[in-house]
Amino acid sequence: MGFLDSEHKQRIAQLEILWDNLKDLATLAKAHGISDIFQDNGAKILQQLIYLNMCLLPGREGNDSKSESGIEWEMKSINLETSASGFSTNHHINHVIIAKYRKVPWTFAMYSGINLLEIYIMTAEMLEPLYCHWEEKLKTMTHLNNPKIPVKFVRQNGIKVYPIDMSAPFNPDDIYQAK
Repeated sequence: MGFLDSEHKQRIAQLEILWDNLKDLATLAKAHGISDIFQDNGAKILQQLIYLNMCLLPGREGNDSKSESGIEWEMKSINLETSASGFSTNHHINHVIIAKYRKVPWTFAMYSGINLLEIYIMTAEMLEPLYCHWEEKLKTMTHLNNPKIPVKFVRQNGIKVYPIDMSAPFNPDDIYQAK
């Protein structure tokens, strides 16, 4: 295989076709407030926002998205192909951050590489056992360094909303009626 031989030219042509599709995806992402699909899981966030019928909240501080009824949400995702066993939280969990977390529901998206497998939603009340555990640990430390929310905990306690069950779809806004 040499530079600009027929095989190399074929790979370039294939890339250009696929890249044009990525440009369409990038345009859709910009319409949803995501400036770069390759930064900070932009394409995955776009996918979640569309499936969950939510909009992105601007900025890197505060909650991540807002549902059609105006409820703000914290969004987390994980690639199950990595060694991670839980969803990342914050590198400096303290009482103030836990209080913030207690005010909003959460979405948890699970991927295999770039393939979306499942999305779960949870109220702050469903996450309360974790918050209590973290507060117990904070009795002996000033902050916790990125405690994880275990995938197993989310699957056991959350409400699965993706893949969408077309015979009985669950609108994330209905989470407070489902408890």
